[in-house]
Amino acid sequence: MSKYTIYNASEWNLDRLGPYLSDVVHEMGRLADRFPGDVTTAALFQEFLSGRKTLWLILEGDRFVSMGMSSIRTVDATGQRIATLCDLAGRDVHNYAAELCAAVEAWAEQQNCGVFAVEGREGWKPLLAQYGYKPFAVLYRKTKVEADGNIH
Repeated sequence: MSKYTIYNASEWNLDRLGPYLSDVVHEMGRLADRFPGDVTTAALFQEFLSGRKTLWLILEGDRFVSMGMSSIRTVDATGQRIATLCDLAGRDVHNYAAELCAAVEAWAEQQNCGVFAVEGREGWKPLLAQYGYKPFAVLYRKTKVEADGNIH
């Protein structure tokens, strides 16, 4: 039996979530630092508060380990619903990956999603392959660098 438990914290009231809020905000900040052109701490927190993203807590007993966020989108052309684990920050992902995949997939099925996806670094490929995930598309980017050396 795993020592890690995965919780859909979007179902929690603020009193229950309170002890973990500083850890959650800290990890959101780490994501913002790592991807400054894509997210901010405030934007991630607002996506959770507004209900646009579901917040997942990974705990070892009562101790915070990691947080994740997922979203659901509907493909306009087909009506297909896709649940995506789109943000994950913390530690020890290899130790709870099976439980996290199972929890998010069960939640996605309850939300009538027929596709489960994960957005992540290429380094996740071997780990995710163990749980049936395969690359589907590749996102290519080119960043515009201005004459002042800043990225805009």
